[in-house]
Amino acid sequence: MAEDGVKKASYDFGQLAVGPRLQRELAEVFAVQCGPTGAWKTLPSSRESWLILLYFSRFLAEQEQVPQCLGELAPEIWAAWRLSRMPNSTGSRQIRKVARLLKQHPRVPEETRKLMNKRVPKEKGTKETAYSDAEFDQIKLSATQWFRPALHRIRANWQHLQDWRAGRVEKETDDWLVGEALDQLVRTGETPFYIGLHGRRRPDHRYTQALGSDRSEDTWMRLFLTMNEACALMTLMIASYGWNATPVMELKVPDASPDAGGEGQIIYRVELEKRRRSQAARYETRNLADWGANSPGRLITQAIEATAPARETLKNLGEPTDRLIVWRLAQRRAVYGEGPAGLFQGQTFMPDIWRNWRDELGEGISLNLRRLRKTVVIAHQRQPTQHSQDTHDEVYVLPDPRTHTEARPVIADGIAEAIETAHASFKAQLSRADTDADQDTPTTSCSDYTHSPFGDQGLPCRASFLLCTACPNAVITPRHLPRLAYLLHVLEELKAVLAPEVWDQDWREPYTRLRDLRKAPDFSDTEWNDALEEASEGDREVIDQLLRKGFDA
Repeated sequence: MAEDGVKKASYDFGQLAVGPRLQRELAEVFAVQCGPTGAWKTLPSSRESWLILLYFSRFLAEQEQVPQCLGELAPEIWAAWRLSRMPNSTGSRQIRKVARLLKQHPRVPEETRKLMNKRVPKEKGTKETAYSDAEFDQIKLSATQWFRPALHRIRANWQHLQDWRAGRVEKETDDWLVGEALDQLVRTGETPFYIGLHGRRRPDHRYTQALGSDRSEDTWMRLFLTMNEACALMTLMIASYGWNATPVMELKVPDASPDAGGEGQIIYRVELEKRRRSQAARYETRNLADWGANSPGRLITQAIEATAPARETLKNLGEPTDRLIVWRLAQRRAVYGEGPAGLFQGQTFMPDIWRNWRDELGEGISLNLRRLRKTVVIAHQRQPTQHSQDTHDEVYVLPDPRTHTEARPVIADGIAEAIETAHASFKAQLSRADTDADQDTPTTSCSDYTHSPFGDQGLPCRASFLLCTACPNAVITPRHLPRLAYLLHVLEELKAVLAPEVWDQDWREPYTRLRDLRKAPDFSDTEWNDALEEASEGDREVIDQLLRKGFDA
């Protein structure tokens, strides 16, 4: 049995077309990969390998001398298996997966093991080009039109349930019946029903009248996303952040904490996993702040809000999950189990979901998540995301036709932007005259707190303290050097331990501005060295608290 969040799957090795001894040995190697130390962490991984084993067992059963155990898996049988596979990416994947599964087993003959270790060339798939700006905007608009009404629907019904639980709804009214139905929905995954003739579930008409009907829109959809809406949420996250589809599907609910540098802000610590990487570089962390509409973390807030009732329901049903994206199926699917796993999903979309998207987007546009991510990376972020700079250049940028047609103006603009950034990135004012300590931020003094270039004019600045050195309203005096010197020292230590792509995305710009400040003639080397030594415990604690989430990465 393999487990993944709220889902479980069982595999019957008695179905394999080989003898009982070989069935048992194949079950043993399969179980290792499903276990705590195995490579498979999701059901799709185990399910794909199970199907490939079915093909492999049928192939073995067709041989003149059918092996009865792995010790009888002769080199010529393995060579025949390789030749029997189609010369495409599917065939290559089948060969690699069976080899990876079996070659560590001690009973496999050494000569066969050598053949299994022989490299199988990967087929080069079709290179998807980035979407045009119009196509990208249409996809994002369609995803928003699917997800936003779902968010408002769930938000309103969740508030109704809280009011009902708190006794703020008048009893013996339709609103009270709706609250009672929602309470049962969040406890069981179903609105009230009774068992009728032939054991069939029938909606309780008393509640159906209050809810409006027994249709999905008036019953379970009040608190849960549909598959289409969950797909729209995932699409929005890929279009917003440029992450791979699998890490988005596997995202856990991120830790949230208030930003010490801005009142009312929430910072989410999002943990990403990219399975193809080495163990050392497999996990990454992103810090996304939600300070209002259009802020980086606002979509995370909305995703948590839209899926919270589903997680509470699964917890009530005894199968809790920490997955961020969870949705309810329209009908229970026995293939996923009779319990909550048969009613709720958090990873696998049904094939017809993509047909729905084709109908929604219109003729000429199809939703391809890999292509969508490529568009974000190439046309919007224009920097590595979950991959190295070499991969960014060779796989994403250079092969894409958009790069070929726009190369010359992009290069020219890039050079001009680089020159401008080099001269203008550090914008804080430097002064020997003392300033009012009441106007201090964690690192500088602020001459105009309500007219920040990083926020709405006339409102208090909510930008991160790391942007103070890029703000023309900031003033740096000798009094501020201890904290700035300690901040530069900490960032230099952070640079030595972070992956280059993480450093470039989250920390390079504030570090570069501090280095520019360090080289400015306004403060001498002696002042900087003395400032670092003079940084008090209080100074260090302030900087450490503000950066702690970054150090956790």
